Amino acid sequence: MYSEKQTGAPASRVASLGSDAGARHGASALPRFPAWIAALSPPRIALWGLVAAVVYLTLVPLVMVIYGTFTDGPPGTDASFTFANYIDAFGGEELYQSGLNSILFALASGALSFTVGCFLAWVTERSNAPLKPLIYFLVLVPFVLPGILSTISWIFLLSPTIGVLNQIVVATLGLAEPPFNIYTFSGMVWAFGIDHITLPFFLMAAAFRSMDPSLEEAATVSGMGPFRTFYYVNLRIMLPSIFAVCLLMFIRGIETFEAPAVIGLPAGINLFATEIFLALRRAPTNYNLAGTYAVAYLAITLIGVGLYLRVTRGAERFVMITGKAYRPRNIDLGPWRFAVTLTSLAILTIAVVLPLAVVVWTSFMPFYSTPSWGMLGLATLDNYAAIFELEEFYRASTNTLITGASAATIAVLLSLGIAWIGIRTDIPGKRLLDMIAFSPIAMPGVVLSLSLVWVYLTLPIHIYGTLWILIVAFVTKFIPISLRIMHVSLLQVHKELEEAAEIANPSPVRNALFVLLPLILPGMLVGWLYVLTLTFKDLSIPILLSHVGTDLLPVLIFGLFQSGELPRLCAMGVLLTLMIAAIAGSTRWLATRLSVKTGG
Repeated sequence: MYSEKQTGAPASRVASLGSDAGARHGASALPRFPAWIAALSPPRIALWGLVAAVVYLTLVPLVMVIYGTFTDGPPGTDASFTFANYIDAFGGEELYQSGLNSILFALASGALSFTVGCFLAWVTERSNAPLKPLIYFLVLVPFVLPGILSTISWIFLLSPTIGVLNQIVVATLGLAEPPFNIYTFSGMVWAFGIDHITLPFFLMAAAFRSMDPSLEEAATVSGMGPFRTFYYVNLRIMLPSIFAVCLLMFIRGIETFEAPAVIGLPAGINLFATEIFLALRRAPTNYNLAGTYAVAYLAITLIGVGLYLRVTRGAERFVMITGKAYRPRNIDLGPWRFAVTLTSLAILTIAVVLPLAVVVWTSFMPFYSTPSWGMLGLATLDNYAAIFELEEFYRASTNTLITGASAATIAVLLSLGIAWIGIRTDIPGKRLLDMIAFSPIAMPGVVLSLSLVWVYLTLPIHIYGTLWILIVAFVTKFIPISLRIMHVSLLQVHKELEEAAEIANPSPVRNALFVLLPLILPGMLVGWLYVLTLTFKDLSIPILLSHVGTDLLPVLIFGLFQSGELPRLCAMGVLLTLMIAAIAGSTRWLATRLSVKTGG
């Protein structure tokens, strides 16, 4: 090593410059950069760039809508400070009634979704009931059905005037009045809850699949019966998963728009989502009052998200540590296995088959009618032909594909960068970045849409009324979902692979493209598919942000429903469902092929 006298530079400066060779060639001549510039390594620059993008997407809209609640003018105009909006909102009973309705609706529909989904997950994962592949397939069907279409299908089935099930029951039993009425609070709960059994099914199936059977065997040896074993062993171990799934369904119920708009509004049952919608549809439009409703709405969802994070953070206390491989033991139901299968298929027939069947039936009819052999002779393709002749259909289809694909691509790439920084680096602030990126999970679609209205009618960024504002909204809304998928995908790739690639080739870009990307590409495709599917199904965002020329297919279906064109509505819904199914199937096939090739 060279001393300070030999090199003419302090030894500490030589060390900071990196090598003795630099000292030999006059390291003292190199300029001294400020500390904050020297600290700007590429990962840090990427971190702050992602922080800026995520803050702009999430926090700026929230700040703008809160600011609007304290003003007396619409977005982009000179306004005065006031508390009048909060006095108007909280001074009457409407807000409290809507809040109570929203909470009760989320609790009841979440309980229904969890109960059905958990039962079907237990049947497919832990029982020896026959026909489990068929049960599994039918549970997947609601994933490709747009929410607006499934909600309308329940009107076809349970409406007191045109409901198919009501007409069948009245004709069979000779009743004077139809027994079911979809236009009630319980009808709204049923339509939403039974349509959202797929998510709790998947989450609880994973929990059942990961249970160590040795614990159940130990309980059986100690003399416990099946019910005591389930209560003292299975239920206790699964408590974090149960609470997490229930809270997730509560959040989903709080933020939904389709069932409250299609069923709740005609029934006079207002929730927070519909209060905001109505405040923006009344003349003159009151953006300030709608923002005040949105703040109260957001407070409830934040409580739900806070509880969800608290439960999932404490889940490690319930982890079972084991060093041996195992497969959960299927429970022998004996002769009851056939009854369990029949019960499962009956539930899925009511929840999945009947709504889809009535929509397909109506799409071939010249007018809405009860299915019968006599009406079968009137079946026609005229509704589909009329849809294909609509210029609005092609425009809405193109807009839906552009916004969905763009939003899914941007969300996955942003999520990949955020997840990589959180997992692969030790940069201070990465935890904050992850929290900010996850925060939109607490923003219902109508709240986010209203927030973006305030942003882009106030700031000199002219994307309001274009597809760009829809892309921004979808990216913001669904980035928490893609972030979790990317997080899991990166965790499955050990850091040693990247370190070995760096030794062989120091180019980070080349290593990312040819080493890391092929390994996580299946996960990226799954995340891309899921976000794309959600954009095709969502109504709460485009209903407030789309305009003539930028309308999407769910908005077009909602418009046909409001104008009473039911057969054409169903034909368009069937086409949208086939589109979603085709994209889901092809992307899943490609992800599977890539996973096989990479050994994933």
